[in-house]
Order: sequence, then structure tokens, then C-alpha cells
Amino acid sequence: MRNFKKPLIFISSFIVIALIVATFVYIKYLRAINAPLQGKGSTVTVVVKQGESLYDVFESLDKENSLKSLFATKYYIKKNKIGGDIQPGTYEILIGTSLDKIINLLREGGHNIKLTIPEGLNVEEIAARVEKTGLTTKDEFLAELKKYPLPDFVKENKDKRYQLEGFLFPDTYFFKKTDKSEDIILTMLIRFQQVMNQIKKETNISFDDSQYEDIINKASMIEKEARVDSDRPLIASVIENRLKINKKLEIDSTVLYAIGQHKDVVTYKDLEVKSPYNTYQIKGLPVGPICNPGEKSIVAAVKPEETKFLYYILQKNNEHYFTADYNDFLKMKKQLGY
Repeated sequence: MRNFKKPLIFISSFIVIALIVATFVYIKYLRAINAPLQGKGSTVTVVVKQGESLYDVFESLDKENSLKSLFATKYYIKKNKIGGDIQPGTYEILIGTSLDKIINLLREGGHNIKLTIPEGLNVEEIAARVEKTGLTTKDEFLAELKKYPLPDFVKENKDKRYQLEGFLFPDTYFFKKTDKSEDIILTMLIRFQQVMNQIKKETNISFDDSQYEDIINKASMIEKEARVDSDRPLIASVIENRLKINKKLEIDSTVLYAIGQHKDVVTYKDLEVKSPYNTYQIKGLPVGPICNPGEKSIVAAVKPEETKFLYYILQKNNEHYFTADYNDFLKMKKQLGY
């Protein structure tokens, strides 16, 4: 009688291995289609010459090591019978843009509207910058922002002024004339996620999406308070030290956000404003971020300096004076003429 056991085991093992390999290849394929571009920066420059085809463009990107998989890209184009003319020009395309969107962009003629968002702007200030580009009005942008579906890392809270405050990452973007408010918001949220993943790698500190809100809340205060980069991790340490002992943060920039206007000097009357953002009135973090912080402030929030500091005050050289002693703080405050 023949023994079929070994051949059957061999065949079963082969099938399992084949399935594992096929799954791995398929996952890589999906990644190469959903976000085909790669590079060190936030965007990839794509140059399309007169008469070039899609294949020509992607072959050039592959030679520049800006494409994850030329094979997957060509296979997708062939499988979906994608053809037609593409428009010559220079395109700045955000890493994380899907292959479908890239192809549509090359067909339509490109991102030719530049939008630069500096660190530390709140969403109303961002909306005003968007309006200046002519893409949409400030009111339309804010209206879309209020109804935009929240990503998993943002929990809705009716006490927040804007649910997505803090998560529209400050950077330079390029948009098409046909892009709408939701396209702008999506692009900025994608960039935010990219930066958070980048920070995890650079700091070698593990944190998950559920911690984003606290991190960005702290980073937004650091962004508004710091004048020089060296102060950011020290301000972060003051925030952490005060939270640990359940001491009010008493940060002036939260008061300015609460009253909704910029002032060079915060008065005692300002400090009395009733608001879940006013850290002179509440303990712990404000209800949400007070601006949209940049990468340096986020890194400081993730990786604060280890100190015993509880107080800081701005000096004339734009650096802050830090101390753990209240009397020392008062002495310096008097010395600086506050």
C-alpha cells in the first residue's frame, strides 16, 4: 500500500507558503498604489516634458528613486487600461498622494497654486491664508472644517472651538484651481500623520494615535510661547512638571485664544475670562489645542527636557528665564520690568 501522507503534507505546506507569499506581494502592491511616491521631503517634484507618456514619467521617477514600485505602477495602469494625454509642466506632489490622484493631476494640468502655512497659526488664520489664494473663501473653509469627518485620533468635544484645531499641519502646499476646502483639509491631515510617524522614528519614542490629542495640545502651547528653538523642550518640561503636581499651567497664550484676540500684554481682567481654554482658571490641559504647531514643538512635547522648572518669563533677548523657585521668578519679573 502506498503512503500518500508525505506528498500531501508537502503539497499543503507549499500551498500555505504560496498563500503567504501572495498575501505579502498583494500588500506591497496596495501600498505602492495607495502611496506610490517616496523621498526625504514632504513632496516629490515631477517634471513632465512635451510628448511624454505616463510610463515615461514613472520610469523617470523610478530612476530618481522617487517611486516605490515601477512594476506595480505599470501593472495598475495596464490593468485599468489607463491612457490619454498628460499635461507638460512641473508638479509638486505630496508624498502620500494615491496613484489615481497623481494620474488625474497629470491629466488636468497640475498644482499651480501655492499655499504656505507658517507654524503657530490657528484655523481662522489658516482660513484667511487659504482665501488669499483664491481657492475658496474663509467662511467656506471654516464651514467645511466644522462638518469634516473627524479622524480616529480626534475625539469630538462640544466645548472645543474647532475640532481639528492643531491637526492642520503647517507646511508649503500646492493645489489645483479645482481643489475644494475638503481637499485642502485632507492634504493637511495626511501631512500631519506623516510628520507624526516621522517623529516616532526620529525620537525612537513609541506613542499611538490615542495620545495625539494630548501631544498636540501641549505642542500648541509650546509653539505659541517659545521664541527660540532651545526654549521649546524647557517650556515642555514646565508643562509636564506642573501637570504632575496638579498645578495650574497659567499660560498666557491660552488666555489669548480664549478671548479670541492677540494682545502684547495680558491684563488681570483677561485672566478672569471663563473658558475651558483658560489655564489660569482650569487645572490640567486646555480643552483642545490653541494653534497648529510645527514639528519642533511637537518633538518638544514628545520629548521634554528633564528639569524641576515650574516658572518661566520672557527676557529681552527673546529667550526665557526658567526657575523652580517662585520668589526667584518674582525677582526676575521685577528686574525685567513686568
